[in-house]
Amino acid sequence: MRKFLVLSFACGFLVACGGNASEETNSDNEERSHSTVRGSEEEEVTNDSNQSDSQTTTEDDEKEPTDASDEELSESELEALRILTVPMDSPYDEDGNMKHEHTQIEIVEDYMDDDGRIYFDLDEDPVRNITNPEDENIVHVTNYADVFINIIEAEAFQLDEELREEAYKFIMLSPPQELEGKDPSEYRTWEEASNLERGVMQMIYLTAAPIHNIDYIVQEDLYNHDALPILLEEFEKLGSPMVLFPAPQTAYDMQLFELIQDLHQMWGQLGQFENPAENKEEFEELYFQVRQETNDLIVRMNFLLSEEM
Repeated sequence: MRKFLVLSFACGFLVACGGNASEETNSDNEERSHSTVRGSEEEEVTNDSNQSDSQTTTEDDEKEPTDASDEELSESELEALRILTVPMDSPYDEDGNMKHEHTQIEIVEDYMDDDGRIYFDLDEDPVRNITNPEDENIVHVTNYADVFINIIEAEAFQLDEELREEAYKFIMLSPPQELEGKDPSEYRTWEEASNLERGVMQMIYLTAAPIHNIDYIVQEDLYNHDALPILLEEFEKLGSPMVLFPAPQTAYDMQLFELIQDLHQMWGQLGQFENPAENKEEFEELYFQVRQETNDLIVRMNFLLSEEM
């Protein structure tokens, strides 16, 4: 019998289940970001509209399903698999032009704060045209928020404040060996993280459940499960060229930007993969690459946040 189980964030996949996170913790997790394709005779279906309580456990504590099925899911269950986004005003005006335009010099002089950061909230039109002062024909569409934004769909991949803290804690729960035992006070806080670092942490959190769900489908050979097309559709959206990253503004950001560019491309490739059931070996190779790159990104985030700006 097919049922849905809301699993913990940290143990679904990634580094925390490799032995670095052994203690149980409780957290409020996003229902839509954590619904998992799992079959179990012992667990009840949970489909709350916004957020639900779930328990973080170690890998040894997680119960494996005794049965699974590829039967169709209801509309509400399919919707629960989608990655949560937040609507925002379009960055374009009625004529299709960007609402705000600045030169590189103007944006720095008018909007850079004392910490060297340029930041706009979602309700402040964070996506702006930046022109080269020496050549006005060179224009960069730039995202000055701390979230990834689809500029055509006018939606942001943003966690609410409580879940942002959970995303930050998850990164701290997964230190590489070189940083084990490092005092939490030695890391930069969420507030001290750059726009891009915050955006990447939110994307790691939002993609955790979809990656875990695909992992379960692969491991159990459930390629005909009707959840798989929905999961791949979400990765296709994530990998869209219309999804704009927060602009890099520090030396560390430049390293991170290159890593997330590579992963962003893989999201798109995974989402556009045709006929996984008929090309299992190639699909699994790509999926495992996405998972490994995500793990590597978590390690990199640990190192970056341990560095002073």
